[in-house]
Amino acid sequence: MKLWVHQKSFSEEELILNPKEFPGIKVGDILEIFHPDEKNSHLLLQVNTLKDVELPQKEIISVDQTIANLFQLRAYKDVEVCRVSSVQDVGLDLVELVFKDQYISRSDMWRLKNSLVRSCLHVQQKIEYSGIRAQVNELWARGEKVMCGAVTEDTRVAFRSATAMVYMFIQMSSEMWDFDTCGDLYIEKAVNGFLTELFSQWKMRNINSELTLVLFSRTFYEAKSLNEFPEEMQSALHLDGGGRIYEDFYRVMIHNERCDDWMPMLASLKQIMWQYNQGISSCHQAADGRIPKGYNSKAADGNLLEAINMSLNVFDNHYVNRNFDRTGQVVEIITPGAGVFHVDRTLCDITKHRMIDYGVGSDLVCLAEQPPHPVPLLLFSDDEAKSLNSTNTHHIPYWLNYSFYLSPSQRQRHFSSAQSHFIPKFRLPTKNLKNSTDSTNANSLPKLPPKTATGIHYPVSHESYDSDSEMDECAQFDKSIFKVHNMKTQKCNNPFVPASLTTKLTPDRRRWTHTFPHGPHGDVIQLHHKHSSLTSESTGNSSSDLISSSSSASSLFNESAGEETTNDAGDFRSDSPNRMLGLMVNLKRRIGCGWGITGEQAWTPFLQTGVDWKSLTATACFPITTDFYPDNKTLETDFHENPQTLDIIPEDGEEMSPSGKTIQSVFEELISQRLIQNYQLILLPKSEIANLSLKGSSHLPLVTNPDKHVFILSYGQSYHKISLKPDMKSIEIVRYTKRKQRTTLKLGYSYRLWPICKSGYEIRHTRIFRNPIDNKWNHRDNYICLGGAAMREGFDLQESLKFWRSRFILLPSASSLMRKLCDQSYQGPLDVFEERTESQKMTLQDGFLRFVEGLNRRRRAPSRPPSKRPSVAADPNAGSTSRRLISRTSGSGDSTPTSLQPNLSLNTATITSALAGISIARGKEDGSGVFKSYPSSPEREKLSLASPLLYITNKMRDMIEGMNFITGDVKGLSQGDCFVSADGVAWVRKTLAGSVTHKEAMALLQLMLEEGYIRAVFSNAAMKTFIYGYYIYQLTSEVLSPDSKRPRSSTKERRSPLTFTVDPASSSQWFEVSCEHFSEGDDDEDNKMPSRVEDKKGDESEERNNVDSGLWKSADEKNEDDTKKKSKGIKPSVYKSLFLEIDSSKLTDRVEWCHVGYHSDYNVDMAFEIELQWLTSTPSLLHELFTNWARRAVTCGFHLVPTHLDPFGFNVDISDSLHSPLFIELQLPEGYLHERGGLEEGSQGLEDARRIQQMIIQRFGFLSNQTSCYSPLASNTQSSDHSSLPIHQQYIHTTGCVFLLVMPFHRPPFTPRTEQLPCLCKLGSLGSCRDRQDGQESYVVNSAAASNHGQQWSGFTHHICQSYGGKLGFLYMHNYLLTKKWRSSATGDEKFHESLLADLCRFCSGEDGRLEDLLTKMSSCEDEDGLETVTPKES
Repeated sequence: MKLWVHQKSFSEEELILNPKEFPGIKVGDILEIFHPDEKNSHLLLQVNTLKDVELPQKEIISVDQTIANLFQLRAYKDVEVCRVSSVQDVGLDLVELVFKDQYISRSDMWRLKNSLVRSCLHVQQKIEYSGIRAQVNELWARGEKVMCGAVTEDTRVAFRSATAMVYMFIQMSSEMWDFDTCGDLYIEKAVNGFLTELFSQWKMRNINSELTLVLFSRTFYEAKSLNEFPEEMQSALHLDGGGRIYEDFYRVMIHNERCDDWMPMLASLKQIMWQYNQGISSCHQAADGRIPKGYNSKAADGNLLEAINMSLNVFDNHYVNRNFDRTGQVVEIITPGAGVFHVDRTLCDITKHRMIDYGVGSDLVCLAEQPPHPVPLLLFSDDEAKSLNSTNTHHIPYWLNYSFYLSPSQRQRHFSSAQSHFIPKFRLPTKNLKNSTDSTNANSLPKLPPKTATGIHYPVSHESYDSDSEMDECAQFDKSIFKVHNMKTQKCNNPFVPASLTTKLTPDRRRWTHTFPHGPHGDVIQLHHKHSSLTSESTGNSSSDLISSSSSASSLFNESAGEETTNDAGDFRSDSPNRMLGLMVNLKRRIGCGWGITGEQAWTPFLQTGVDWKSLTATACFPITTDFYPDNKTLETDFHENPQTLDIIPEDGEEMSPSGKTIQSVFEELISQRLIQNYQLILLPKSEIANLSLKGSSHLPLVTNPDKHVFILSYGQSYHKISLKPDMKSIEIVRYTKRKQRTTLKLGYSYRLWPICKSGYEIRHTRIFRNPIDNKWNHRDNYICLGGAAMREGFDLQESLKFWRSRFILLPSASSLMRKLCDQSYQGPLDVFEERTESQKMTLQDGFLRFVEGLNRRRRAPSRPPSKRPSVAADPNAGSTSRRLISRTSGSGDSTPTSLQPNLSLNTATITSALAGISIARGKEDGSGVFKSYPSSPEREKLSLASPLLYITNKMRDMIEGMNFITGDVKGLSQGDCFVSADGVAWVRKTLAGSVTHKEAMALLQLMLEEGYIRAVFSNAAMKTFIYGYYIYQLTSEVLSPDSKRPRSSTKERRSPLTFTVDPASSSQWFEVSCEHFSEGDDDEDNKMPSRVEDKKGDESEERNNVDSGLWKSADEKNEDDTKKKSKGIKPSVYKSLFLEIDSSKLTDRVEWCHVGYHSDYNVDMAFEIELQWLTSTPSLLHELFTNWARRAVTCGFHLVPTHLDPFGFNVDISDSLHSPLFIELQLPEGYLHERGGLEEGSQGLEDARRIQQMIIQRFGFLSNQTSCYSPLASNTQSSDHSSLPIHQQYIHTTGCVFLLVMPFHRPPFTPRTEQLPCLCKLGSLGSCRDRQDGQESYVVNSAAASNHGQQWSGFTHHICQSYGGKLGFLYMHNYLLTKKWRSSATGDEKFHESLLADLCRFCSGEDGRLEDLLTKMSSCEDEDGLETVTPKES
C-alpha cells in the first residue's frame, strides 16, 4: 500500500483511508503504519471516521503531512498497515502534557484524562478539550521514551505548566563571596552560570512564568541580650537553638512580573548582589553605633525554611485573586551551600505539611560540590536532638526536590577525560602539625581507615599509615564526626549509612509519584539522578551492584520481606505460586527509601545529581492520582468512619432517564470538588489489584474502581470514599479521618523587608501556620447537590469553602489622553486629568447602562400590536423552578433603597407637592382602582404630567409612540411589557407635554408604582420605590393596591430528601444597578420643588446617614465620614449578590454556575466592582465570560481590568508577606498644618489636608473606590449589620495600574486580630532568650513584652498603622494583576507606570512648585469664599 500525505486545508483528519480496502475496520481501531525496510518509523494512528473521502487512486492511505515528517515517513513509498489487536500491547505508562497561558483546574485535568482513555497519542500532538489547549511533550512505555502509543485506564497523565507562579529565592550567605573548586566566585557562578542558563532555557522553550525574585540572608549579632539593641530594632530579632541572636533580611528584586527575555535583568541583579552587604549595613546607621557587631551567616545556618514559608503564604491563597492565564506554583531556592541546614523542629514540621498538603513544587539548586551523603539534610539543634538516646536528630526532606549545578569549567573538568580522577566533594580540614618538620608529610592528605560491615569507620591498624600518631589523629577525627552511641537504641535513618535509609512509606511520600516515569526495572525515577560509570569501572564493581538508580526498591523490599512475610503468613497458602508476587506488590506500597521524592530510588555514594531542568522550566502540576492505599487493619484501628448518604431524586416528579445522566453529573462533581481541594484519586493498575485479590475478597484494598462507580480519594491523613448506589438514585460518601489529628501551631515571624520601589529595609510581621484540611464537606456536598436552591436550604457559599474568586473593576477609558501622553514619551507633568463636564458624565452613564445591558444580554424590540401582546397579569414568580435568581442588597429583604438613594425616588406626598401648581381635573376612580376614561381617545391627545395614569400606561403600550420593551423571549424574564427604569424616565421626559424634569418624571413613575400600574420584576427593594438606573419594571393590566407585594414564603422550606435542581428553563439572572442622574439644565430643579419636598429630602438624608454608619471604619468617625461624603456628593457603595448560570450552550458535560458580587450603585466619579465567585465552573468558560464583558466595556467607553481584593494587606490571611505599599509623603510648607491645629481629628488642619489630597487625586486621574477586603457574599451583603462586610475607601487610577490610599487614617478599615501568636524564635521577654518548662521550649508569648514592643507580634496591629499612621501622604501600590494580556491604550504601558510614580513623587515633594501653586490657588479661593470653584463639584 502506498503512502500519501495531505495538509490541513485538505482534511482536518490525521488519517484518511478507504473503508472498502480495510474490511472489518471500525471507528476507534488503532493502525500501525511503517516502512517495511525501516525500524524506527512506526506510527500509531486511530481511526476517527469512516467517511468516504475521494482519494487519487486505490490502495493508498493518507497521513497528515506534519505527522509524516515527524515520523520520517516518505510519501509515495510502500508502507505496511497493521491493525493493533490489543490496546494493552501499545499502552503507555506515562503521558506528559504541557500547556501555556491558561488556568486549568485539577477537575479539568481529571476530565481531560478521562477523555484521552482509549485514544492514540504521539509526541507534539495538540489536544483540545472544553477550551483546554495542551500539547504532548513526552510519552513513556516500559521504561523508555516512545514516539506514540495508546492511552489505557492504567496510563498516568502528568501535567506541566509553561506559565506558572515562580518564587525564586537566592541565599546571600557568606559563601557567595568565596571561590568554588574551579576558582569561580559563587556570585558569578549563580548569575553568569545558573541564571544565565535557566533564562536561556526559558526563552528557548517559550516559558512565560510569573516571576518573583528575592535575595535573602541571616545576620548574627555578637550579643547576649536584647537590651544591647535599640528598642526600635528589638521587634525583628530572633534566637536560634545555640543561643545566638539573629535577624533575617529579604530584598525583593522582581515581584510578579512576566518577561519574554530576562537576560538584560541579570546585569543589574549582579550589581545589587555585589552591594548586598552594604545595604544591610546601612539599615542600622540611624542607631549611632549602638548596635552590636554582626556578621553574615553560613548557608547551613540561614533562613531556608522561613523563606519557603514566605512563598507558601501566597500559595496558600491561590484561590484568591485567581488569574486565568497561569497554572502551577513553585518555589526555587538557589544556595551556595551543599544542602545541609540547621532548622527549628516545629518550623520544619509546619513547612513539611504545608508543602505536601498544598501541592507546591520545589527546587533547591546547590552551587557547592555534592557531599558524600544524602541531601537535603535538615539538622535539629534543640534539646531533643542533643539527647544521647535521641533518634530524631535530623530530617531528610523528601518533599524538597534538589539539584547540583556545575559550572562550564566544572563540567569540562568532570567529563573531558575518560580516565578516572579524584574529585573532592568537600573541603578537608586544615591539618595541625604539632612537632613535624617533614614537609612531605605536611602536604600529604589524611587517609580514612577502611569501612566495616556496619558502614561506620573504625580505627584499625593499616600498613599504609605513616605513623601511629597520624592514625590516632584520623581515628579521633572520625569519632568526632561519626558519633556512635548505644547501638541497641531505636533504629534511625543515618545519612552516612545508606543501608539504614529504609523507611515505612506514608501517603505523603507517594503524593508526587505519578509525575515521574518508570525506569527499566519498573521503579519510579528522576532522570537528573544518575550513577557514575567511571566510579563503577575504577572500583571494579559489577553492573549488578551498581544498577541504574531505578533498581533500588527491590533491595529495600528484601530487607523487610521477613517481617512482612511473618505477618501475612496466614493469608497465603504455602503452596501458592503467586505468593511472593502478591507480597512484592504489597511491599512496594509500604517500604521505601527515606531519601528522595519517589521513595523508590535509593541513595548510593556513586549517585551523581545534576540539574532538573525540566522542573525548573515546565513546572509539574500536582498529580491528580496516587498509588498509596490504606490497608483495612489501619482503617479499623486508626481512623474514624463518617458515612453520609445523599438521596438525589428528580424534581417535580419527573422520570429519571435510564442513563442516569443527571445523577452521574452530580456524582462526578462531588469527585471534582475533592480534586480541586488537592485530594488525589487512589488508582492501581488492574494487574496489581488482581495480585492483591489473591488474599480473598475481604482483603481487597481501598482503591478506586470506576467499573463499580467507587472512587477513593486521599489527602494527608484523610480518605474519602464516594460510591454511586446501583439504583442510580443516591450517593454514599464515607469519610475516614485520623483519630489522632496533627496539631500545629500558628507562629508569628518578624523580619526586615526591602520591597519593590523602596529605598531601604523596614520591619514586617507575618504568620506561619498550616490550614486545617476539614473544609465542611457536608455543607459543600449539599451546596453542590442543591445548586441554585442551596441558599434557600441554608447551604450558601461561605469563606470556609475556599471558593475561587476574581475581582474586576470597570473604569472610564481615557485612551485618547493616554495616546497623547505616549506620543510625548510621558515627558512633562502628568497631572493633566481634568474634571468631567456634565455632558461627559451623561455620556458615561449612558455607556454604563449599555454595559449592564450587555451583562444581562438584553435585547430591545419595537412596540408590538396589542393583539400580539402577552398577558401580564400573572405573577412574575409563578411557576419558577427552585433555581431562581438570588439577588440581595446590603439591607434587609423588606427595606427599600430610599435610605441609600434619597435623590432618586419620591413618594406619593412628593408627587402631590410637585404637581400642586398644575390644575387639571383627573378622572375619578370607579372603586376598583381603575380610572374611567375620558370620552376622547387618549392616544390622540398630548399627555402631560396631569393626565390619568391609565392613559399614560396605555400610551407606553402604543405600537408607534410607546416604549421599547424588553422582548418577552428573553430567558428567565416573565411574559409582559418589561422595561428598564432609566428608559422609563427618558420616555416620560420625551413623550409628555411640557418641559418635564428628571425629578418630575421620577415622581410620576413612583406614583404609578404605588398605585399598581407598574411593578418591579426581580428586586424586592424596588417594590415600593422606583429606582433610577438599570432596574426591571413591568406594566400591569390589573391595578393592584399600593401596599401589594410579591408573595413570599414566610418560613424557610426544607426538603428531604435532597433535590438536585438543574432545570435549564429556570429564572434568568439579571444585574440591577441604580444610577445617579446627571443632566444639564436641571441644576435649578431643587428650586422648583415645594418646601414639603425639601423637608422630605432632609429626612431621607438623615436616614441615609444612620443606615450607612455601619459601613465605615469606626463608630467615632461615622458622623464625620458621612458629612464628608455628603459634601462631596459621593454615597457609600454597597454590594449586591446574584446567582448566575453559565454554559447555556452546553459546551461541557457538567452543570456550571457561579456567584457574582457587584456594586449596587454606580457613580460616574467612582469605580465599579464586579467579583466572580465559583466552585463548580470550568475556568475556560469563565475566562470567555469576562473576556466578552471586557469587549463590551470597550464599546461602551470603559475598560475592564482585574484588581486585588486587598492590595494594601488589611486582611493578613490573604496578604503577601513580600509585598508592601510605597509611602509618598505630602510635604506641605513648614508650619502650614501647625497653624491649623495639626492632623488631629476634627481640626482645621486635617480638613484642609484632605482637600489638598482630593485635589491631587483628581488632577492625577484617580477615582474613588468603595471596596472591601472581603468577598461580597449573599450571606454578608443581605445582613442588616454591615459590620460583617467592612467597607473602606481607596483610589484607583483610571488606567487601572495603581492603587492609592489616603494617609493618615487613625483607625484601619478592618477588624484587628487580638490573638497572641507564639514567636518563631521563642523569645519570651526582653531580657531572657528562652522560657522553658520541663526541658521543653515554651511557645507562650509574654504579653508584657509584646506590649513593650508596641504590640509587635503578628496579629496585634497592622504594619501600615505602625509605620505611617500619623503621617500625611499617600500609600502607592502597583496592580501586578494587570498583565500583558490586559494591556491596551487605556491602561498604558510600563513606562507610563514608572513616569506616573516619579511625577507624583515630584509633585508631593514640591520640587517643581506645582504643590505651592495649588496651595496658593486654594488660599485665594478661600479668601473669596469660593472654594467650590476649584474642588470637585457636588454630584
